[in-house]
Amino acid sequence: MNKKILTLVAFLFLAQFAFGQFYVLENHTIEINVDIEGNANVIEKYYLSFQNEQQLADFRQTVSEMGVSIEGWNAYDKRIYPRIGQEKDIVVSGISFNENPDSLDFLEMNYFLKSPIMEKKNETTRVIEYKFKASALSSFIDGALWVIPAGISITVQLPRGVEIEKPVKPDAVISNNTVVWTGYVFGNELELNYLVFKQISSFDLEEALQELMQSELFIIFVGATALILIIVLAKRKSIGNKIQNYIIKHSDLGGEEQE
Repeated sequence: MNKKILTLVAFLFLAQFAFGQFYVLENHTIEINVDIEGNANVIEKYYLSFQNEQQLADFRQTVSEMGVSIEGWNAYDKRIYPRIGQEKDIVVSGISFNENPDSLDFLEMNYFLKSPIMEKKNETTRVIEYKFKASALSSFIDGALWVIPAGISITVQLPRGVEIEKPVKPDAVISNNTVVWTGYVFGNELELNYLVFKQISSFDLEEALQELMQSELFIIFVGATALILIIVLAKRKSIGNKIQNYIIKHSDLGGEEQE
């Protein structure tokens, strides 16, 4: 009898444990979109697979209850939290659950950083050199190494037209203005530098005139022009005589008659 009771208790315990694992985190993607000033918007996607429809329905209810609470989600699942930036700089704009009948469903966390994720290394009249702030990936430090675990990929989308300096560390796939780290990857250095080329501005006469008319200097310009015109009109006879005398003096009419 005691043996049967122990068997039943063990079965209930295992059943409870099984039901507790109601989804599997298949993979995790992080997309960092960087603007021309070095600011970042981050989109993290947690791809989930559910064992049955009831577990999916329960998760929908959890999403509704949690909202955009980072603390709530992290308490619910220790694997769900913003990986990029420092906690004080993170502003969450949305957390949503996206169901995809043709692929894995995913929980999407969208946030931006109050501080730029890029730092200026150098600036000239033509070029600005930026570098990735290592502190933004502090959650991927493991001892003395930078480690991106298997199942996690980090994509850094830089502004169009930039020039990425090589090498990028740890090893990454580079395509145009995109850098992708795909785990498992590690290294003892984190390095991502790129160049932004300044545009050479062209002179627009119409725009310049509009700006002049809207500025305080326009009144001074009009006043000075009017004053010059008044002076010219007042002395036009004197100026005309001087011009006429100059012409006569320096022409054949003002010289001696030829024999």
